[in-house]
Amino acid sequence: MSFLVFCVFDLRRADREDYLHVYMELAALGLRKIVKSNNGPGFKLPSTAVLGTFEGQSVDEVRSLVGKKVQGILQARGLSGDFFVVASHDWACAGESL
Repeated sequence: MSFLVFCVFDLRRADREDYLHVYMELAALGLRKIVKSNNGPGFKLPSTAVLGTFEGQSVDEVRSLVGKKVQGILQARGLSGDFFVVASHDWACAGESL
């Protein structure tokens, strides 16, 4: 099954370069700042939000897996902060830029 995963994070005492490296590693994992729909333009998510789709057996499995990977990315870079991960199976999303 395919699951939508949303993650937002806040790093403590991190500089611009730290954020750039984290975004690159999250993108490699499948979590990106720009969301592209099947039939519309790309939409840049606000702040430090990233979004992606992941395959798995259950929502709990996917949430735990992605949460551990995000935690591993931050720990490997020696960064501290907070992150929040949401995984959903039956989902819909929309965004607007004003």
